[in-house]
Amino acid sequence: MRRFWSAGPRRLRWKLLRPLGGTFALLWLGTMALLTHNTCRELESSAKAAARSAQTSLEEHCEFYENNLANGLGDEAANILRNNLSSLSLGQVSEMDGGMALTARTEAGYVRSQLAWGWGHREGVDIGQRWYISLDEGLDDRGQLELARWILAHRSGWEYGIYPPDDREGAWSGDGSFARITGLERPGHAIAVQKIEIIHPDGTADTMVETALEGAGETWDFAYLQVRSVLLPSWSSNGKDGPVNMERRLASFREAQAILDREIAGAERSVWKDGGFALGSTMGNTVLQYLAVQCDVLPAALKQEAGLYLSTGLLTLIVLLVLSARLSRQVTEPVEQLCARVAEGASCPENGPIRELNALAAAFHSDQARREAQLTRERDFARAAAHELKTPLAVLRSHAEALREDIAPEKRAQYLDIILDESDRMGALVGEMLDLSRLEAGAGGSEVLPVELAELAEETLSRLAPGARAKGVRLEPDLHPALVSGDRARLERVLSNLTSNALRHCPAGGAVRVQTERVRGQAVLTVENDGEPVPEQDLPRLWEPFFKGDRSRSRARGGAGLGLAIVRAAVLAHGGSCTAENIPGGVRFQVRLPALQSER
Repeated sequence: MRRFWSAGPRRLRWKLLRPLGGTFALLWLGTMALLTHNTCRELESSAKAAARSAQTSLEEHCEFYENNLANGLGDEAANILRNNLSSLSLGQVSEMDGGMALTARTEAGYVRSQLAWGWGHREGVDIGQRWYISLDEGLDDRGQLELARWILAHRSGWEYGIYPPDDREGAWSGDGSFARITGLERPGHAIAVQKIEIIHPDGTADTMVETALEGAGETWDFAYLQVRSVLLPSWSSNGKDGPVNMERRLASFREAQAILDREIAGAERSVWKDGGFALGSTMGNTVLQYLAVQCDVLPAALKQEAGLYLSTGLLTLIVLLVLSARLSRQVTEPVEQLCARVAEGASCPENGPIRELNALAAAFHSDQARREAQLTRERDFARAAAHELKTPLAVLRSHAEALREDIAPEKRAQYLDIILDESDRMGALVGEMLDLSRLEAGAGGSEVLPVELAELAEETLSRLAPGARAKGVRLEPDLHPALVSGDRARLERVLSNLTSNALRHCPAGGAVRVQTERVRGQAVLTVENDGEPVPEQDLPRLWEPFFKGDRSRSRARGGAGLGLAIVRAAVLAHGGSCTAENIPGGVRFQVRLPALQSER
């Protein structure tokens, strides 16, 4: 499952389904947990109500026992009470696979309810003496389960019964079968069973139960016999058995019997298991009448609400799928429309109903504008480069063709000098184009070191001083410490290009002023020259490659228009900025670079 959720790109619907599914699952689980808790409380209340009703019946049976004693039944009265208590526990809290055990104190000791018991008459239904059948004494848990399963397979009511044939007064008429019981006779017409066989008219026999009770037993034949077990499921009139977990019910009855043992012994109730409780009456520390109940309400609640769990779970799943599909469609449709418009090259609306998609469209437009501007610059650069190379190539071709012809010897040397000059000019142009390309691409193995702009400016001015004097231009330095970190060669190129550009456009008798200083954490380089101002509309374009504001200047006076573009690329590579502005009587170029914290 983890591989499914993490393997590669997925449709948005599935990405929405995961958090929505988790949320719906938590809500469903919380709701079902609350419902189950309420059902458990209702079942607990039902079990306690059944226990209170059984307590009232227990008191009545005890009064009936006293009456039987008064009528001289003696030990038989205790056997009647035992069977009545056993019948009282039958079917109680059965929907929870629970068990109820009852006890009452008599003069001879405690009389307890049984797991399996019965009664019968040897001659027929209610004819002659009633005998009381006791089975618990010789049956362990396995034997109790086997007996309950045998009764379940052969019963035709709440219990298994043997009836004599042609029982006109009773509700049942037998087929001539009878029960043969082997066991030990107990006082009060009771039999502790060792074996019960069903003898059929054809002489065959089926063994109902065989206990582990030892001793020399006697054998009795019974025309009428009833055998019951508290482990049996409820009986339905349509002949179908109700649901039951015999193993769980047996464990519940055993725990209920253990609760009674602890009550009789006066043990602490803290040893009770969940779902166990006891009711009754005592005199001092002596238990007179008591019943104990053990039931596991949680499995019963889960079984009772299983249909609701299934129906609500399916409904939740359907709602989840529909909601995730609807939500994903509301998001994916605008996204798909946006992708389609992008694929078609059309503009994307920025005023749609989804703010995030509007921001995405705006970002796309911004990126598209940047790409178009970059493409325009590249086209202009290629066009300008071709234009710049066109003239020297034409000069080279014309002079080369002239050299092929028979020209005067005195002109051959002149033509060769022109070809060499144009070749040098083309080489310089190509070199500047390569430098600009490397700077804009961030290529080149530059070495970053601390560089003092004041020292670098002083060296540059010393190198350009002869040319300035020849032109009649004054160089006026105003150099203050301004330490930066960068590539010394590229920064020297910045100074050289700015100063050379100023000298080129400064008239004779004018001045070129170069200043370095540190201002608020920045190293500032300022180059000013006297002369004509630059048209305002051309100021932002001075840094563009091949831009020449003075379109009338000759090839001998002006460069290719790459000097300032190289300056801008180098400054940006160092994390700085550059500006150009007109000042009274001239033009000012200014470069700002991040300054180092400490200066020499």
